[in-house]
Amino acid sequence: RRQRQMCIRDRIRSGQSFLYRINGYDSTVVEIRMRDKVTGSYLQVALTNTARRFPYLTQKLVEKGGAYYLHRDDNSMVAVKTDKFRTLGSMATGYHLLDVTYTGNCIRVAFHHGLCDGRGVMPFVEALLYDYCCQKYHKKFSAEGIRLPGDPIPEEETAEPFSREFYEVDETAIQPVEHDGFALPESTSTPEACYHSEILLDENTFVHAAKAIGATPTLFAAMLLSRCILELNPHAEKPVVCNLAMDLRSAIGKEQTHRNCVGTAYLPYTAQDGANAPEELARRYRELLAAQRDPNAVKAGLNKQIGLFNKLDELPTLEKKRKLMSFFNGMVNNTYVISYMGRLRLNDYAQYVESAHFFSDTICGLTVNMVAAAGKLSFEMLQGFPGAGYAQAFRQALAPYGLISATALEVVTTGKDKSFVTASHQAERYYAKSETPWL
Repeated sequence: RRQRQMCIRDRIRSGQSFLYRINGYDSTVVEIRMRDKVTGSYLQVALTNTARRFPYLTQKLVEKGGAYYLHRDDNSMVAVKTDKFRTLGSMATGYHLLDVTYTGNCIRVAFHHGLCDGRGVMPFVEALLYDYCCQKYHKKFSAEGIRLPGDPIPEEETAEPFSREFYEVDETAIQPVEHDGFALPESTSTPEACYHSEILLDENTFVHAAKAIGATPTLFAAMLLSRCILELNPHAEKPVVCNLAMDLRSAIGKEQTHRNCVGTAYLPYTAQDGANAPEELARRYRELLAAQRDPNAVKAGLNKQIGLFNKLDELPTLEKKRKLMSFFNGMVNNTYVISYMGRLRLNDYAQYVESAHFFSDTICGLTVNMVAAAGKLSFEMLQGFPGAGYAQAFRQALAPYGLISATALEVVTTGKDKSFVTASHQAERYYAKSETPWL
């Protein structure tokens, strides 16, 4: 039983930008490749145990009056053997917004971005892997940093970063940053497919190279990819801009929340940057990132989202809300996006994990997802257009820094979303206000 009482329904605010899409929002996937073949019975035990610790990730979506709520889902979570991604929010997944499947050596955790972000799902993945390895290898591994069944669930884990109240901000103290980026000529707001190429590096080699010039791994990746893009588009009239996904939790004191709490930091790159020493560019990027991570700047960005969500709350119908949020359909972030999920905590069972990967198929422009595990760093190149030019150039740029493997560009398809339909068909009793515990 959870340590505190919660209302039976939990209105979503922070994930609303993913909930009002025309045809839903396809799943985002964390794929863990194990060294040994996955045993389904052990994975099921691990999933059952992990779900007990993370009840807020086992909920289903309910829609009423155009507003979306999370509600306790009494259907059990089942780890299914399949090489396909299942439809979230459907009967096949028990209406859950998170699904665990396996095939061969792979464990896959697919989640709806309206439920949480990559940082929010990471503790679930870590706990699942810990429990699975204990079951599979009949050994009690170190649980340091792992959230276990029976542990208290602090309110901070479900804290909402987007209240209706605006944060106090001194607008005059915010440093302006160039964010009007060069648009890739290949980008389109109506992609026919998502194309994926995977690049795997030795993490220590890449991190060491980044530190040598005073950069973090994400800043170093941005420096390399921006250079590649400009070399392929030498006549670009605007700066190449990296839209770096930025975790906002620490800036607002909500480090533990699983909810969507991500903003964007802008890192422009010009021909002059290419002519300068990499140490100079790294220094400039550190300064730009520090300015955009300043709590004052972060709160100003949050206020824009709060203003949008407040306006959304005022609209009376689902149709009007979808119309307001329609600008998210086909949105392209120029020039490209980098999102680093972080490093998976594997303690003393890292030896059983080959690598981790983080991808989706709802991409209109160009996105690079990064995740580290078991001494390897993966770069998932995701693009809403054919053509391997950018992937090949980036692979060549990364090659001196511990390249292990790379795959050819191919179409990737993750699970569809049915919750935008099924949420409106849930039983009327789910709408009643109640103080019933959700476990």
